[in-house]
Amino acid sequence: MTDLLILVDPTAGTFEFTDLSAAQLPVTDLSAHRGDGIFETVLVSMGAHGATVVSRQRHFTRFRASASALDLPDPDQGLWDRVIDSLIAEVAAADPETVEFGIRYALSRGEQSGHGGFRARGWAFPVPVDDHIHSAREQGVTAVSLDRGFDAYIGSKAPWLLIGAKTLSYAVNQAAGRYAGQRGADEALFVSHDGIVLEGPTANLIIRRGDRLLTPNPDAGLLSGTTQRLIFDHAENLGLRAEYADLRLEDVKMADGAWFVSSMRSAVALRELDGNAISVDQRLTERLQEIIRGR
Repeated sequence: MTDLLILVDPTAGTFEFTDLSAAQLPVTDLSAHRGDGIFETVLVSMGAHGATVVSRQRHFTRFRASASALDLPDPDQGLWDRVIDSLIAEVAAADPETVEFGIRYALSRGEQSGHGGFRARGWAFPVPVDDHIHSAREQGVTAVSLDRGFDAYIGSKAPWLLIGAKTLSYAVNQAAGRYAGQRGADEALFVSHDGIVLEGPTANLIIRRGDRLLTPNPDAGLLSGTTQRLIFDHAENLGLRAEYADLRLEDVKMADGAWFVSSMRSAVALRELDGNAISVDQRLTERLQEIIRGR
């Protein structure tokens, strides 16, 4: 994977290529020591007819909503589209055999400028689909449930918690992943303090119960998933009904199939939760992966 990096000046509406491996971000940038910014990661699938950015518009819509929640400058879609397209062209030129990769793009509040204001900065770079992702797609994952520390639907009472925004402040998510690893699991599954299943640190959860696909309601206290919504768009073609529901841990353990879904991993089967085996629907897993990856 190439070491390309694009630096974006949202104020000027310009961008430039530079080297990902070189120093670029000043320590005074608020994303560096406060996590004060937002990001998205899109999957790019390369095919005979060019590149497909999976759920491109949904990602940008969420990017814009996250910016609004953090009171950041409204992102210019035309600018960010040019950034993404330029990065795709460079990756394709550097390695024509590339089948898929990700692009992570971010917007930081930047550094404080004169008169108490801030000058936002952005960036974008390619990320590989690594062996860990391939293994998860093929073999599925195990998870342990973790108390998220707040009751479901708290966001309606405390919007400043930014529960629905995809921010750069990922310390808790990373800590949850490490804690799960220490307990011998691949993933964590957050549960509200009052027992409602929420999401993984970097993925949404979908289960199958009979002819229904069920996923937690984003209003319960989780990120509205672009990949989850893409799957729901295709549910009817799969002969399934798609619904939002409040789920308990037993609903997941007794499901006819369960998946962690995200842009880079696509859909990976959750085969064990808290030491309890979960039915694996291999055929549906493969079909979901095909849908997400545009194949």
